[in-house]
This record gives sequence, C-alpha cells and structure tokens, in this order.
Amino acid sequence: MPTYEYVCPACENDFELFLKMSQSEEPQACPKCGEAPAKKRVSLSAGFILSGDGWAGKNIRIQGQMAEKNKRLAQKESEFKREGPGMKLAPNVGGERVDSWSEASKLAASKGKDTSGYDALARKESKS
Repeated sequence: MPTYEYVCPACENDFELFLKMSQSEEPQACPKCGEAPAKKRVSLSAGFILSGDGWAGKNIRIQGQMAEKNKRLAQKESEFKREGPGMKLAPNVGGERVDSWSEASKLAASKGKDTSGYDALARKESKS
C-alpha cells in the first residue's frame, strides 16, 4: 500500500498514513487533534527497487559481469595462442613412444592391433 502524507490545518501536525489507493481521496482526520479533513501533501517518494530474478536491473548487471568475464577469457586465450603451437600428436602405441608413425604402425602390427590409423599418419609423414 502507498504512503500518503497529510498536514492538519488546525494543529499543523504532519502525519503519514498507509492507505489503499481507493481510499486516498477520502477525507482523513488528524490522529493528534481529530480535526478533519487534513490536507494531503504532495511528496517526493524516495523511490523503490524492484528485486528478484525477473527484473531488468539484475539482467543488466549479469550482462555486464558476463561481458567482463568474456573479455578476460579472450585475453587469456590470445596469450595462450601466442605462446606457441598447439598440441601435437606424438607417435605411440598403447602409450609406448616411438620416433615415427611408420615405426608405430610396425609396432602396432607386431602387437596384433589395427594399423589403419597409423598407416594414414605414416603416409602423411613420408610426404612431408
């Protein structure tokens, strides 16, 4: 309910009442001297804040936070790219490192494993 401010013309008492909007135009008596009708004042409200998840203020704040986070992440990502080349696949068979993909293919064949993936990388390696 809104707060309405009144001043009594008889005793000059200032008072506030919490009234329904439908009751705001009804004459109000002064609580101090009982004189009616008190004069309604025009007052400036201190304002109000809409809180909760569904209001624009929170959404704007979150958008700002996400923009700052994305800016930090973009900066870190660009630093990471400048530091050196990305990951490079090393020739190995079951975790056992070898010097080339052709050696990895031979080792995989000797262990009875599928060599199709190794063969394709060995062909690329021989073309380089």
